[in-house]
Amino acid sequence: MEQVERKKAVMNPENDHKLVENIIIKTQGFVNGNIKEDDEKPVEIFRELLGLYKGIDRDALRENMRYFLSAVMPVCEQYGVDLCVHPDDPPLQILGLPRIVTCDEDIAWFLNAVDNPHNGLTFCAGSELARKYASRTKFVHLRSTDVLPGGNFKEASHLAGRAGIIDLVRTFQKENPSLPMRVDHAPLMLGDEKMGYNAGYSFHGRMLALGQMEGVMAVVDREIA
Repeated sequence: MEQVERKKAVMNPENDHKLVENIIIKTQGFVNGNIKEDDEKPVEIFRELLGLYKGIDRDALRENMRYFLSAVMPVCEQYGVDLCVHPDDPPLQILGLPRIVTCDEDIAWFLNAVDNPHNGLTFCAGSELARKYASRTKFVHLRSTDVLPGGNFKEASHLAGRAGIIDLVRTFQKENPSLPMRVDHAPLMLGDEKMGYNAGYSFHGRMLALGQMEGVMAVVDREIA
């Protein structure tokens, strides 16, 4: 709260709007289509949407997830479709909303709750669980982060940071070689900052990351061969 008060002292209406936009529109996927960037009262609309979750705690949300996965798995089996859950990002409660895919225990829960090969995981790099869940992973986001003092973090180069992406690629190429993988958040470069891209989704920065990962995969594939 002390940090909030310090920030409040230097804010102006334009920055207030940007902050609301970042918190409500950019980071909360469930508001997509419900709030537009030019809405005059986004906070009021957002509070109404939050109200839909009244009475929904972690256990209730888990049961909803189990029910949904159980219902759709027969169709997935019929048509050969894989579903993969992306872990909650960030893996902690925000604005009172429960999170149910935040850690090793949660991943094990939803995979076992509906133990079907078509029920899988989107592995978002930054975790040490690659080897454990390689066989049930259906899709990989390759990204890395640097941790800052106080627990904050920032995106790092795909060849740096704490994720150890080279070892992640090596693990997945050995354990699940047909697995689709893509680069994720990347830095701004060569004019990307002028294009209005969402944070992390710059064109030139991601092309650099893609080239880095193609090189890593080529080396790993040669190692395996």
